[in-house]
Amino acid sequence: MKKRPLLLGITGAFASGKSTAAVFFVSKGFARIELSSFLAQEIRQRSQEKITRKHLQDEGNKMRAKYGAGILAKKALEQIEQQKQERVVIDGIRNMSEVEALCSNPNFLLLAVVSDRAVRFNRLQEHPRREALDLQTFAKLDYRDLGIGEKDTGLQTGMCIALADVYIENNGNIAEFEKKLAKYTTRH
Repeated sequence: MKKRPLLLGITGAFASGKSTAAVFFVSKGFARIELSSFLAQEIRQRSQEKITRKHLQDEGNKMRAKYGAGILAKKALEQIEQQKQERVVIDGIRNMSEVEALCSNPNFLLLAVVSDRAVRFNRLQEHPRREALDLQTFAKLDYRDLGIGEKDTGLQTGMCIALADVYIENNGNIAEFEKKLAKYTTRH
């Protein structure tokens, strides 16, 4: 019988700490797949402009509409199979069909990283990852990311968070957050 890889999926609103969690799991021997990397690759093939959150959101919606809502998860699963990876953290799950595709592996666990909105906005002000955002732009992109007004092929992070297997609060410091993450580094 073929051994299934251990897959940890990470969902959460932007600036909640998903990437910090993914980096922690990489330090514990996991391979990392960022679903947004598939989007960034598509954008770079067409344009040299700076990739913003809105570009990523738009590209994700286009790809899901064209190839099916679970396309990014399917790409991740193909990569895992091709590279014969055994422990993988999948960063940036934002659509229910992605969750559904990943659930085909019985060793999949969906972690939701949750942080207060004010904490997330402050993090973005201190360490802008893609671009600087004012409060109004942050709120607009945040609502879209959570799924407000989105189609089935759009962003549905709020629904992904609601269906997560585990909720990990991240309003404190990194040491506290990593202590909470540590219990998910072995098979569940």
